[in-house]
Amino acid sequence: MRQFLSMSVFAGLMIGIAGLVYLRVGGLEGAVLFAFGLLSVVMCGAQLYTGKAGYLPYKESWRLVPMLAGNAVGCVAAACIAIYVANDAVMANLDAILAARLTASWHALLVTSIGTGVIMTLAVYGARKGHYLPLLFGVPVFIMCGLPHCVADAFYYGAALLMGKFEWMMLWAWLWAIVGNYIGCNLPRWFMGDKFEA
Repeated sequence: MRQFLSMSVFAGLMIGIAGLVYLRVGGLEGAVLFAFGLLSVVMCGAQLYTGKAGYLPYKESWRLVPMLAGNAVGCVAAACIAIYVANDAVMANLDAILAARLTASWHALLVTSIGTGVIMTLAVYGARKGHYLPLLFGVPVFIMCGLPHCVADAFYYGAALLMGKFEWMMLWAWLWAIVGNYIGCNLPRWFMGDKFEA
């Protein structure tokens, strides 16, 4: 259990660092560099909520709760780094992300988060088959589409908290991202059936 939790925190830290890169660089370049986070997670076998939700047997789905908690702790650790390197670009990009999440309706957050879940599971699916390009392209796809990723959002909300920008509605938005990501992560195996190789 200790290894499971430490690898969950590690996964959150990697995604948080990737989120920090995106905040500093922005645009397509930042979205591409963000892929380092997912590549690191898969390479190290870390426990990422959106990397595991579509693969765990349904009876073991409860494991996603401590996994996500660990991911969030890792994201907050990355947010502690962010406050020391924040600049005008970081603040502008963070404000844009927060505004998009906080002005979206619950159903918009749910549906768009489903898209992220599908992309994440297919990206990891490709890596499990020895094809790493889906990891490299999948992350920029969901970022450039503006689709919420619950672990990345944990980093953004953690940074907002540490920078005095936190609002309680962020927890509501995060909840819908968690649910939507879970649904989306499971759609590939629901559609593919026996062809889906976990």
